[in-house]
Amino acid sequence: MTAGRVAVAGVLLLVGPGSASPAAPSAAAPAGASSAAAAPSIEVELLARLAPRRIELEGGGRRRSVAAAGDGLRLDGAPAGAVLSLPARTWRIVPGGGPAARPRTYRAALRIRAERGVLRVRATLALEDYVAGVVASEALPGTPREALRALAVVARSYALAAPPRHPEGARCDLAHCQLLRGGGADRAHEAAARAAARATAGEVLRLPGGAVAAAPFHAACGGHTADPRQAFGGAGTGAAAVADPGCPPARWRAALDPAALAAAVRAALAVSDPAGAAAVPARLGAADLAVRAGAGGWVTQVGGAGGGWALGGDAFARAADASAGRGVVRSSRFRLAGGAGPPVLEGAGHGHGVGLCQAGAARRARAGEGYRGILRAYFPAAAVGRLPDGSPAGRSADAGARRALPPGGAHR
Repeated sequence: MTAGRVAVAGVLLLVGPGSASPAAPSAAAPAGASSAAAAPSIEVELLARLAPRRIELEGGGRRRSVAAAGDGLRLDGAPAGAVLSLPARTWRIVPGGGPAARPRTYRAALRIRAERGVLRVRATLALEDYVAGVVASEALPGTPREALRALAVVARSYALAAPPRHPEGARCDLAHCQLLRGGGADRAHEAAARAAARATAGEVLRLPGGAVAAAPFHAACGGHTADPRQAFGGAGTGAAAVADPGCPPARWRAALDPAALAAAVRAALAVSDPAGAAAVPARLGAADLAVRAGAGGWVTQVGGAGGGWALGGDAFARAADASAGRGVVRSSRFRLAGGAGPPVLEGAGHGHGVGLCQAGAARRARAGEGYRGILRAYFPAAAVGRLPDGSPAGRSADAGARRALPPGGAHR
C-alpha cells in the first residue's frame, strides 16, 4: 500500500508502510505540551500486557476507533495503511473500546501499527512527563511529598541510565521496566506526582566519576534492603544493603505445590541452563532445596540439595510465585520451612529489595526527612546532581556494570 493522508482528531497524519516516526507537535497541541524533539524523551510500548486488537482514541475533541487487521490498520472501519503517526499532545486511549476498559491518558506522540492482528502502540514522552507518569503509577495515593520527590529522582535516573529491555530501543509500561499506567484514575494523586517531577526536574543520582546511576526501587524491604551485587551480580545502582527499621515487616507466607514448583523452576532454567533444567526432579519438596542468604536475609541462591541446578534468589522467587498463581511470593527475602513436606516460604518485604524502599521512604518523609536525605540513606554510593546542558543523560553506567541491572519498578 502506498502512503497516504488521514485525519485523526483534527490532525492530518501520514499513513502507510513508509510512515515516519511520531511527528513533532502541531499547532493543535495544547499549551505546555512537551516536544520530543526539543527535550530528552523516552519511548514506551503502551498496553503491553493487554495486547489489544482495537482501541478508542480521543484527542482534540474527537473520538476515533483504530483496529488491527492482520498487519494493517483500520480507522473507523476503513483501511488506514500500516502505521498511524500522531503528533505530541494529550491523547486518551480506551483499550478494547468496551465500557469496562479503563481509559488512559498520555501526553505523548504516538505511533500505532498492527502485528498479526494485535495493535502495537508506542509512545514518545518528554522525560519529565514520563517521570511524572511513573511516580503516579508506582507510588500509592497519599504518599508524602518528599517521598514522591525521592521517587522522581530515582525514576529519572533509572530511565536515563538503564538500557531499554525491549527491541528497537523501547521500554514497556510494566514494572519489568517502570510502571506507566496512564492518567485519569486519580487526579489528585497524579497532580502530586507532576509536582514532584517539577520540583526535582533535571535531578539525577550520580556515581563517583559522574555516571548516572541506574537507581532501582521497590515497594517494601521489610526492614533491610538487599545488596545489589548479591541480588543481581551487577553494579552501577549506587545502592547498598542498609537497615531500614522504619519499613514495616510486610510479612507473607507461601505454601508451594512440589510438582508446580518443579515445573516452574525447569521453565526458568530452560534457556540459561538446559542441563540444570534436566536435573530438576518431577517434584521439589522442602528437603530437595538448598537456600543461600546474603545481607539482610535476602536470598541470593536456591539450588538442589544435592547440586545439579541453581537459580538466583530473585529468579527463584519469580518461579515460585508463578507456580503459586502470582502475588503470593512477594520477595526473595524469605526462609525455607516445611521439613520433609512441601516447601513453605516465610518472608518479608515486597519486590526485589534493591535501592529505594517506598514504604521506608514514606515513613522517613512523615518523620520530616527531606528527599535528599532519603536518597542518601538508600544510595550511599551516589549523590544528587543535575543533568548538564546539551547532554541530558550525561554519562550512564558503563556497559559492564549494566549487564545485570534489576528491574526498575516496585513490584518485581
